[in-house]
Amino acid sequence: MEQIPASKYPQLPPTGTSYALPAKEDEFSLRDYGKVLRKRRWTVFATLLITLITTAIFTFAMRPIYRGTTTIQINKESPQIVDFKEIFSINTMDMDYYQTQYKILESRSLAKSVIQANSLSNHPEFSLDKGLSPFQKWASQMVKKGSDWFAFQNEKETAQDSLLINEFLEKLKIEPIRNSRLVKVHFDSHDPILAKQVPNTLAELYIQQNLEARFKATEQAKEWLTRQLDDLKGKVERADEALRAFGSKHGIISLEEKENIVIQRLTELNEALAKAEAERMAKEALYRQSQSPHPESLPPILENKLIQELKQTSIQLEAQYMKLSESLFKPDWPEMKRLKDQMDTVQTRLNGEVQKIVAGIKNEYESSLRKEFLLRNAFEEQKTRAMEMQQRAIQYNILKREADTNKELYKGLLQRMKEAGVSAGITASNIQIVDQAEMPTKPFRPNKKLNLLLAAAVGLFLGVGLAFFLEHLDDTIKTPEDLQDLVRLPSFGIVPEGAYERRRLAGSNHSFPVELATSDYPKSMLSEAYRSIRTSILLSSSGNPPKTIAVSSPNPGEGKTTTVMNTAIVLSQNGARVIIIDADMRKPRVHKVFGKENGVGLSSFLSGNAELEEVVQKSKIPDLYYIPSGPIPPNPSELLGSALFKKMIEGLTSRFHYLIIDSPPLLAFSDSVIISTNVDGVVMVVIGGKTPRETLKRSKEILLQVDARILGVVINRARMRGAEYGSYYHRYYHYYGKEDKKKEELPAASEDKPI
Repeated sequence: MEQIPASKYPQLPPTGTSYALPAKEDEFSLRDYGKVLRKRRWTVFATLLITLITTAIFTFAMRPIYRGTTTIQINKESPQIVDFKEIFSINTMDMDYYQTQYKILESRSLAKSVIQANSLSNHPEFSLDKGLSPFQKWASQMVKKGSDWFAFQNEKETAQDSLLINEFLEKLKIEPIRNSRLVKVHFDSHDPILAKQVPNTLAELYIQQNLEARFKATEQAKEWLTRQLDDLKGKVERADEALRAFGSKHGIISLEEKENIVIQRLTELNEALAKAEAERMAKEALYRQSQSPHPESLPPILENKLIQELKQTSIQLEAQYMKLSESLFKPDWPEMKRLKDQMDTVQTRLNGEVQKIVAGIKNEYESSLRKEFLLRNAFEEQKTRAMEMQQRAIQYNILKREADTNKELYKGLLQRMKEAGVSAGITASNIQIVDQAEMPTKPFRPNKKLNLLLAAAVGLFLGVGLAFFLEHLDDTIKTPEDLQDLVRLPSFGIVPEGAYERRRLAGSNHSFPVELATSDYPKSMLSEAYRSIRTSILLSSSGNPPKTIAVSSPNPGEGKTTTVMNTAIVLSQNGARVIIIDADMRKPRVHKVFGKENGVGLSSFLSGNAELEEVVQKSKIPDLYYIPSGPIPPNPSELLGSALFKKMIEGLTSRFHYLIIDSPPLLAFSDSVIISTNVDGVVMVVIGGKTPRETLKRSKEILLQVDARILGVVINRARMRGAEYGSYYHRYYHYYGKEDKKKEELPAASEDKPI
């Protein structure tokens, strides 16, 4: 066989290099959402249609219900009608009052009055026997006949009346309007006339009931106020007499600060004492400073003009004396004696003036001390008087408060008495009817348009949610993006399933293996897909494409043999010599594709029963050779892990441009792991939409553990009409449709069996 120089093809990087893509943050764009919705569009449409049909059936089957609405205004009732501020002001924060009124509108007593006023017990919608059990019907008849033994003691409502009121209240709705005094009273009925009549009657009876309650309350209050006024009148007179007697006994005219002489005197003495204390403290500080050995630094001495003049004269005389002494005059010289006498006289006078000022400071201090003493004695005496008055003032204030309280109570009750008399004759109500209920022209329920719109929205929401939920549960590999984003592996291409071509084979007698599709049908969509895979392999390394390639898959039946055969064919069509090695010695298939027997092959060579030249066979395709697996051995892993296998790979590399090895499944056997350590790279094959991501991740981890180089992944048996792949192979459909119909008849690319 012809030898190929090794220099013609540069060496590849070490086989231990992993070519898995780097990690990437998960991103889900709007385009991805669109793909999911296109893929699951029938799920969304079915959910939407079911929801719409179900809602439409229930909506159109419902009996129409009419709603009548009366709007009333409720002003807060003021207990003091003569106070105009309270009449026209409403405490919006007093929610208890309004909540009480809402409950009165829904009360059973008011409902019973409305039922009796409109004779609802005779209306077909409020049948007495409606909803009663047989026992209740029998009990009703016994009551009507006067069976006293059955009636409950002091029972005001019969069983029928209770059921009638319950049904009435179920149809009644009270709706307060926020931030206002308005309340809407709704009543739902199948009869539009009844829907108009009931809320109007309820509003009128509610106003009448409110007026009656106010009148009764006013009468009761008037009677109670009359009794209380008589009692308070006597209490006021007794309290005033006790206060007057106590004041006369202790000489208390008033305890107010402005009218109380004792308190005023105490305040004045307190202020004078505080001022005297401050004055004494200042003079005491000056006095203590004057007792120091050098009092000349005192402010009064420093500021005295006479002392300043004497000091100036002393300084001048001393200067003259020093000047004469510098002129060598002796102290007994007459002029020197005269200056000395003048200096002594000035100093004596200066000392005398200082002592006078010091004596004056002492006198002022002693005077302020005596003044403070006198004021303090006077303050203590006045304080004692004030304390005595306070003791008497406690009892005085108690009597005064009692008298004032009785007067205020009497005044308030008298005012209330007058108001009660006025309000008893007023019939105005704090409740008005703003809008009466009108005859409903269209049903309130069901709102067919709204129901259908809501059903459409809910159905669409549920459909989209179900679509994304199903997509979330689907963990298979479907697109190249799944490989790159989820498994971090490059994609070598997508091989279509071939369902489109299979439909065109109806009635055809053609029978050929799909593994040879690229040879027999070079312009088919399958051929174009494998040529794309060839390009990916050649560009997988910079400058030097891999020469020895192992093809495997995570699981059996995923189309690795088909990928091996067609990839080898398209490589040979490019002018390169290619050899296929069937290393799947557990379930070999390459020999069947070429229509040969599996007599002598790889197992024969590795076991030493044949030479390499004997097992290499030439196919009918130009430049394409193959080595069958040979007889199935009991220990394929030991044979593939031998040094002879590695030596065979090195020998064939020098003779062929490319070696394509068909390997067993990765997760089932360790054969592919052994082979991956002896080749330039591994290509994995998965089934689009069926191979789980975790399976492929596990296969990747197994290869990376032995530092195998993963070239890429081929997605096989992809449904090209699906949303995932439509954008990838649209051009192939266009190109493929121009071919001759006879050549278009191709089988499914997903099968590893001849057709």
